[in-house]
Amino acid sequence: MTQPSPKDKQELILQATLEMLSSNGFHGFSMKQLANRAGVATGTIYLYFKDREALIAELHSRIIEAFAEAAFADHDGALSLKQRYQRICANIWHFCINNRAITLSKAQFDHLPTEILRSQRQAAWQQFQPLRDLFAEGRRQKLIKDLPDDVLGSLSFEPYMYMASQQLLGVIQVDQTQLNQIMDASWDAIATGAEQVRN
Repeated sequence: MTQPSPKDKQELILQATLEMLSSNGFHGFSMKQLANRAGVATGTIYLYFKDREALIAELHSRIIEAFAEAAFADHDGALSLKQRYQRICANIWHFCINNRAITLSKAQFDHLPTEILRSQRQAAWQQFQPLRDLFAEGRRQKLIKDLPDDVLGSLSFEPYMYMASQQLLGVIQVDQTQLNQIMDASWDAIATGAEQVRN
């Protein structure tokens, strides 16, 4: 039987961490349990990550990268501002629905130690430069409210992540018609309404 490569072992550890986070929470498992889930020796984890915090920080960074890649997968600058925004919203919704463990782990990542969240914030925003550009363009054209990127991002995308988690848990069921209505409401939350006036 072929032994996993070092890179494969690291991926196995990260995937097992994500699965255990989504079901057990940040403090709901030991490194020994994690090693058993990943199929590696406990000591192997420490070859790649100095401690639990470093492991979680790396996983968080990987998730942000995957999230951003999905959000802007079919970015098209020729579309209107609203169309570009809603395409990003739809991409985020589908990413959340198709990545159950990531979506259900979000609350755990929101409660990471402050220093980890602060250190990763700048890197995260770099991944989301197309979104920052869209917000800046919208503010210049007075189509988007003159609010900071963090506020606009929270108004825009936090609801999708929450609703996706509720759907994955079977609490709600959003069909395509409702998703379209939600995307219209999402745009209304950040738009000035000037686009309607012009039309």
